[in-house]
Amino acid sequence: MLTVIIRSNEPFDKAVRRFETECKKAGIIRTVQQKMYYEKPSRKRYLNKQKHKNKRYPG
Repeated sequence: MLTVIIRSNEPFDKAVRRFETECKKAGIIRTVQQKMYYEKPSRKRYLNKQKHKNKRYPG
């Protein structure tokens, strides 16, 4: 669980921004967006293949 401690004389908006960046670093936002809608397993496999197909490995 992520926590952000508000420093002395720190505006609340800045603390919220720090919390958002910590969430992005931890990958929480990405997982929430992925789990927002159900995705069929065949569609997951298809997208995974496309992602790896489009990657170009040197050598």
